[in-house]
Amino acid sequence: MLQKLALSILLFTLLNTNKVTAQSFKSQEVKIILDTTILLMKKNSIHANQVNWNKLKKEAYTKAIQLNSPYELGPAIRSLYQSINDFHGEFFYRDSTFRWKRSPLIISDSIKKELKKGVKPKIELLAGNIGYLRIPPMSGTSVAEFSKKAQGLNDSLCLLLTKGIKGIILDLRLNGGGAMFPMILGVEQLLPKGHLGSFQDQTKEEWFIKDHQFFTDTTMLSSITPQCSITAEKIPVVILTGPATGSSGEFFIIAFKGRKNTILLGAETAGYVTANSGFTINKFTSFNLSTGYGVDSNGKVYKEALQPDILNKSMDNFNNINSDEKINAAISWLKVNFN
Repeated sequence: MLQKLALSILLFTLLNTNKVTAQSFKSQEVKIILDTTILLMKKNSIHANQVNWNKLKKEAYTKAIQLNSPYELGPAIRSLYQSINDFHGEFFYRDSTFRWKRSPLIISDSIKKELKKGVKPKIELLAGNIGYLRIPPMSGTSVAEFSKKAQGLNDSLCLLLTKGIKGIILDLRLNGGGAMFPMILGVEQLLPKGHLGSFQDQTKEEWFIKDHQFFTDTTMLSSITPQCSITAEKIPVVILTGPATGSSGEFFIIAFKGRKNTILLGAETAGYVTANSGFTINKFTSFNLSTGYGVDSNGKVYKEALQPDILNKSMDNFNNINSDEKINAAISWLKVNFN
């Protein structure tokens, strides 16, 4: 009898605690958004199993209970992202964006200066018949837009290939992300046909190129019409990397990890190697969440910043690439590894 009475008291207390918690929120819109966000994070985050969700929810409620509007959710949302160790995700409410930033990366003044200018493709034919191709970040909202950017990059590559280059330098030091597939498709002549990598999350999505189109599983994301029919799968490739090389720039590199006669030269990348998925709460509210990792064509999973094969922390010289020490180091390696 006493056990039943104690259980009844406990249930009554829990029910009334939940009722008070729900009613004490100043804004029910805030509570609904917060509850939905936590639920989706718990179900989909790559770090979900490493989190004390009861503690996380309690802390989020403490930060949000007195808020008047979702516009004020910044501290609570940033705390959620920090709790699940997700520095790649972003939360959007109307015209506001909330994210958690880890310790800032150390980026040189020369890189910052170039990023402010806006990064564009750049090609050069260097001494020794070596090609240089700067690959910019690529964003867009449609297959047509991505295809146009992939086509532009591929046209630049074809200009170099038709000159009979013996090796090529792909410069990703200024590539902070966007969409990986137009970048990868744009250099398809350098890559083997078929499977190039995948996203590892709750469902595995394969990346591959077929008939000048880039697919993840059965979804075609971009297409090109190459202006050259030169196969360059065997020429040596050096990919230049640095702390501003991130996100889709890193996935681009993963697509090359299964390629022979290919090295990374420079400094370690930014470490934004998670695959993001988007979730919509309502017409005003959505967020991106890290839900998986990149996997190369050999099955290796990448969970941290990519390390260069040849570490080189010399100063970058984007205005005079012939004086850029990293490029000169890349040229030296390419000459030794010409087929």
